[in-house]
Amino acid sequence: MNDATARAVERLLAAVPVWVETGTAGERIGLDRHTLLHAGPPFADPAEICAPILNAAAAALLFEGMADGVEEAKALVRNGMVSLRPAQDLGVVTPLAAVVSRSMWLHVVEDAGGSGIRAYSPLNEGGGPAQRFGIVSGAVVERLRLLHGRIGPALAAIGPVELSALAREAMAQGDELHGRVGVASALLTDTLVSRLGGAGDVCGFLKEAGQFFLNPWMAACKAMMLTADRVPGATLVTSAGGNGVRFGLRLSGMMGKGWASARIAAPQGPDIGVPRPRLPAIGDSAVIDALGFGALALDTAPLLRVELGAAAEAIMAAADHLLCVEHPVFERRVGLDACAVLPGGPVPPVCLAALHAAGEDGIVGRGICWHPHSCHADAVAAVERLA
Repeated sequence: MNDATARAVERLLAAVPVWVETGTAGERIGLDRHTLLHAGPPFADPAEICAPILNAAAAALLFEGMADGVEEAKALVRNGMVSLRPAQDLGVVTPLAAVVSRSMWLHVVEDAGGSGIRAYSPLNEGGGPAQRFGIVSGAVVERLRLLHGRIGPALAAIGPVELSALAREAMAQGDELHGRVGVASALLTDTLVSRLGGAGDVCGFLKEAGQFFLNPWMAACKAMMLTADRVPGATLVTSAGGNGVRFGLRLSGMMGKGWASARIAAPQGPDIGVPRPRLPAIGDSAVIDALGFGALALDTAPLLRVELGAAAEAIMAAADHLLCVEHPVFERRVGLDACAVLPGGPVPPVCLAALHAAGEDGIVGRGICWHPHSCHADAVAAVERLA
C-alpha cells in the first residue's frame, strides 16, 4: 500500500463504532419527501431502475402517503417527480432493495474514536413480507408502518451500544457478520430487550427479527470507512454496493466525487426452492465485505463455508492479499486496497442474498458475487487524476 493509503488505514484503525441513537431520515440527514435513497451507485436514468428497487420505492411512497396505489407510486418515480439517489452519498447504507424515505427511522452509528463521523442505516424489518426483498404489497406497507411507527421510536432512548465487542464475540461463535449474523443478532437483542424491560410488542418484534444486527453493523462498517475517506492519493475502498444493475466503488482518494461502476452478475450459490432468475448483485451490505468481514471472513463461519462449497476455499486464500492490515480489536486483517486487485490480483468477493429478478418472489437464493475488475481499475485511475 502507498503512503496515502497507509494514512487512511491508520484513521480506520482508530475508529470505534457505537450505535448512539435512532431518528428519522428527515431529522437526521435532512432527507426531503421527494427523494428516496437506494443501494449502490446511481442509475443512469429512471428507465434503468430494476424491478425490485422500483417495487421498494412504490412501497415507500405508499407508506409516506404520497400515492394511493402501486402504479401511481411507480409513475412518480418513472416521470421524475420523485428522485432516487445513492444512499452512500449521504452516509447511509441500505440492504438489498430497501429504499429509505423521509419518515423512516435510522440507526445512527458514530465513531467514538474522536472523529465524530456518523453513518446511518434503516431498521431491519425482520422476516416475512419486507421491502428489502424488492416486493410491494399491503403486508409490506403495513410492516413499514409497524417498524417506523412503533419500533423506531421505542429504540430512541435505549442508550449507546458498542458494536465492535458484539461483533468480535459473534465471530468467535461462527458468524462472519454478513451471510451469518444469528449470534450477533441474539447478543444485540438480549441487550435491547433488557433495556426495554423485557416485555411488550416491541420486545416481541425484536426477539423474532433474527437478523436485526445486520443493519447497525452495516452502518458501523460505513462509519469506519468514512473515517478513512478523502485522503488524497489513497486507494482504500470507502464505498461499495450494487443497485441490481451495476456495482459501484468509491475510494478514499476520490474525495467523495462520483462512482466507478460496471455491470455485475447475480450471486452464485444455493437456491431456495425452485431455481428462478436472479437479479444482479444488490445492496450496500457490500461495505461489510469490503472492510474485511463477510466473504473475506469465511474462516470464522464453518457452516457457511460448507454451504458455499469450493468458492469459499478460494476466497479464504485471497483474503490476506486483498486486505491491508491487522485490526487491533478484531485481530484480523481489514481494509480493502483497490491496488491489490491490479494488475491481475484476486477479485474481491461479497456474500449476498439473491433476489428474484422480476421483483415477484423476494429472496430466491444466496451466494457469492465478485467485484467487477474494471471498477477497481477505473477507481484507481480516478484517484490518480485527482492526486
